[in-house]
Amino acid sequence: MKKLFVHQPLFRLLSPAFSGAIVYLLVLLLNNNVAQIQEEFFNEELYFCIALSYLIQEFSRVLLLVFKRFLFHKISTINLLLQIAISMLLCFVLVTIAIHLYFKYKLGFSATFDEILVFNSIFCSITFIYILLFISHQYLFKMNTEQLQQEELIKQNIEDEFKQFKKGINPNLLFESLESLLILIKTDKDKSDEFIDCLASIYRYILSGKEKQLIAFAEEVCIVNELVQLFNYLPYRNIKIKNNCKNTFLVVPRSLLFIVEQIVRTIINTTDKILEIHFNETDDFLEIFYIKNDKITASFSLTKIKEVVKTYKIYNSIEIEIIDDAQTRKIILPKLKIIA
Repeated sequence: MKKLFVHQPLFRLLSPAFSGAIVYLLVLLLNNNVAQIQEEFFNEELYFCIALSYLIQEFSRVLLLVFKRFLFHKISTINLLLQIAISMLLCFVLVTIAIHLYFKYKLGFSATFDEILVFNSIFCSITFIYILLFISHQYLFKMNTEQLQQEELIKQNIEDEFKQFKKGINPNLLFESLESLLILIKTDKDKSDEFIDCLASIYRYILSGKEKQLIAFAEEVCIVNELVQLFNYLPYRNIKIKNNCKNTFLVVPRSLLFIVEQIVRTIINTTDKILEIHFNETDDFLEIFYIKNDKITASFSLTKIKEVVKTYKIYNSIEIEIIDDAQTRKIILPKLKIIA
């Protein structure tokens, strides 16, 4: 949001001249000296009013900056009342001193109480207008900021929902499966029925489990086995899952499905060599272990599973880790448990 217009150079240059002339006319009107306007408008009293207007407006502008930067960071009733009181008091003191010096050293006599009161009333009104402008600007800025934050939140929710939609549909797996299904229908109709059952089980699990925050490891592994069976119908795929976990714990739904799929897609698959993916466990961690044979154009990394990493951070402060050596890769996930 752009800064308040009172801080703009052009406004600071032209506004005092205009407001000073208005102040001069008001003083003449209050003192019943309107006839002087026709006699001599551009006299030294007009220039004094313009100079004093410039002084008060610049002083009020500086006060706004001081209150905003150093004293009050939040809009509240007490802060606003205190700002108005301090600004009006300082303006009153400044105008009184300026009027006293002008009358004493320029006109050669002291200003009356009524004259000081008239000038203070007018210039304190200008200061009060500055404060109102500042308050309205701050309030408008606050409202716009809240609206922008709401729009950003809505945008983020839409993006997250779209990511979840893409994650749930998984177009790459779907199109590969449909292509393989077309071949199986022509070559082996019995296998095509099994293939459809596997595909249906996977997508039924993906679409029905969107509302679940956590799920049992054993239930997720059952669907992982369905996914592996589905992959084995595809060309150049020979995959096995070896589950060595005996204890009960929780995982994020679809996380193991996604990790296993990324392993399969980043490794060089051959029908002669079996890709064995081991699920091992320690007291606090689930370890996914396999012999790596990465593709030249794609290798497994945390970037490939960044959505899983992001989700696990919500439930556990321990981050997912990947340990590589010369021939093997180990993906370490923290076990998730519900604390009563």
